[in-house]
Amino acid sequence: MSKIVFYKFIFFLSVFTLTLLSLYPGNLIGLIFFGDDSTVPGSDKIHHFLSYFLTSAFGFLAYSDKKFLKLFLFLISLGFFLELFQIWIPNRYFELLDLVANFSGVISSFLIFTVLQKRYLQR
Repeated sequence: MSKIVFYKFIFFLSVFTLTLLSLYPGNLIGLIFFGDDSTVPGSDKIHHFLSYFLTSAFGFLAYSDKKFLKLFLFLISLGFFLELFQIWIPNRYFELLDLVANFSGVISSFLIFTVLQKRYLQR
């Protein structure tokens, strides 16, 4: 399996997992680890940031040669809509700081890959 295929697999798996975790009525991670879907282990904002950062990183690795801006817009939209949909999901809440953490993860990953891409293309 090539690295690009592996990155694409991890990227799509991450998008699926983000969607599942975001739309589940309650906290699925708390349910799995603590048997209580009202428990949020650790800092919720750090989870949002890291989830979107890592998902973006694998997406940018998988599509570094093309679709870079489209991928960025997709990830920003994904973070926005998944957070927005939580308004209508029982036991879930729209939180502006979650949205900021989502965007920060995507933007941080995008900036790192943009800088690295420019450095390696100049060599």
